[in-house]
Amino acid sequence: MGKTYNQETIHQVTLGFAALITDLLFPEFTEAIRFWVLGIVIILVGMPHGSLDHIIAYHSFPEKNRTEKRIWFYGYYTALMAAYAMLWIWFPLFSFLIFLLITLYHFGQADAERFQLPSLPKNILLYSRGLTIVGLILYGSDPVYISEVVEVITGFPSLALISGYVEIPVLTLAFASIYPIGYLFVLSFLQRNELPAIYLLDALIVPALFAIADPIFAFSVYFGGWHSYNHIRTMLNYLNNRDLGVSMNWFYKKTLFLSLISYAALAALYFIMQAFGDEDLLVGLLFILISVLTLPHIFIVETMYRKFR
Repeated sequence: MGKTYNQETIHQVTLGFAALITDLLFPEFTEAIRFWVLGIVIILVGMPHGSLDHIIAYHSFPEKNRTEKRIWFYGYYTALMAAYAMLWIWFPLFSFLIFLLITLYHFGQADAERFQLPSLPKNILLYSRGLTIVGLILYGSDPVYISEVVEVITGFPSLALISGYVEIPVLTLAFASIYPIGYLFVLSFLQRNELPAIYLLDALIVPALFAIADPIFAFSVYFGGWHSYNHIRTMLNYLNNRDLGVSMNWFYKKTLFLSLISYAALAALYFIMQAFGDEDLLVGLLFILISVLTLPHIFIVETMYRKFR
């Protein structure tokens, strides 16, 4: 399907390299601006790219009438979000593990869609990419900070899982190596010109970003520069294949209302947490909110990919 294009990958690699160098040279600066960067990313591409789900769903089932589509979509979306939110309340640790699996598959799937490959090599890239990103979110540049956030929302520190078994730098290197090794493994079975060289740089810069840079800053750069932007392009391509003639301007106009609702919820969450003065809780609740929104979103995306093919 050609989810991303070589030119966009060049821009993404350049962005990742610039972010990495900035963090290495000015670590205090990136720590100071990390939540501003995350907020900008969520506002510009994070929330809007999920606010297009209803339109994707409507055009995926042309056989249904408009009323049936609305009832199905909003009923499905609300029920799934409510069920997962309740699961977070009753079983936070189990819900967090589900979130990790969702993130692993969703991020890996989005990035693997750039490759015009058969299912087996593409799945190798999908799961190795996802495992590298999820592993480095937990055990990347600052596992102590992330472990504190995990403990706030689950009652169980993620560092306790590896305590006494493996050194953190070894684990960081292991997770950072999974996707580059997977990429090279797939590359060894292909003709040299099947995959442009820029993809090898991409396979190196993303793990390096998570392994070295501030975790919130690294996640923000990846979530905006790779995942959300790429998904927007894919969704627009999907709708254009149905002769809708959509563009980025159309995208922002169509998603504005639902995005504003999401922004209001985020603002309320921010001010409530500011009253308590607990940064770890704020980050934890933000990721819970992202997970609740992501669960129904991945099923819409999965439907889109299947219909696209």
